[in-house]
Amino acid sequence: MNTKTGSARAYVGAAGLAALAVLFGSLGSWQAGRAAASREAQARFASGAEATVLAPPAALDEAQRFRRVEVRGEYVGEPQFLLDNMLHGGVAGYHVLTALRVEGLRERLLVNRGWVAAGDRRVLPDVTAPGGARAISGRLERLPRPGLRLAAAESSTGGAPLVVLQFPTAEQLSERLGAPVAAYQVLLDPAAEGGYVREWRAPGIAPERHLAYAGQWWLLAVGAAGAAIVIAAKTTMRREP
Repeated sequence: MNTKTGSARAYVGAAGLAALAVLFGSLGSWQAGRAAASREAQARFASGAEATVLAPPAALDEAQRFRRVEVRGEYVGEPQFLLDNMLHGGVAGYHVLTALRVEGLRERLLVNRGWVAAGDRRVLPDVTAPGGARAISGRLERLPRPGLRLAAAESSTGGAPLVVLQFPTAEQLSERLGAPVAAYQVLLDPAAEGGYVREWRAPGIAPERHLAYAGQWWLLAVGAAGAAIVIAAKTTMRREP
């Protein structure tokens, strides 16, 4: 092989490794940023339990997420919504979303009454909502979102009294319900009656896992950068007379 050609290929390989080092380093920094965001969400979730109780807002802003809300109303028994593909302890199931009619509010509030196991998917669970007016308390949170929402991505089965949905928007829920709904959910308090499994926590994975992923990417970046330096140095030494 021609020495110049071999050297050129070696330098190209070193440059490719250097580019990979930059990419891996960027991915590590991205994961570190995710860890910081997760830590902030956990802190806001913890502080939300102690903050002043709110009345139902017209729209949910970031500062109101995880804040407590108290309201009195009556559940709308049909239809109820089962949010599919919700995991608890590694088991697949549904979150039960029930509309609440509140006097003086145009929109229905969407109360997440907790998680139920899916079991035999040919038989939907009995999640009959309690009747009569009642006091409801819980935390304000956004509706669940997919990592990537595609056009016409709504998937549903069943009809009244139960509709199974995956990551519906407020508009889709409003259309199914036949009434306007608030564009957020209320996570029903664990001690409240009429609910299911409710071990609420800040969404996302733990910051420690993000940091572990960041460390892996940074180690790969160091390895790629080191290999690039070694290849470039050896190639330069071979070319020297």
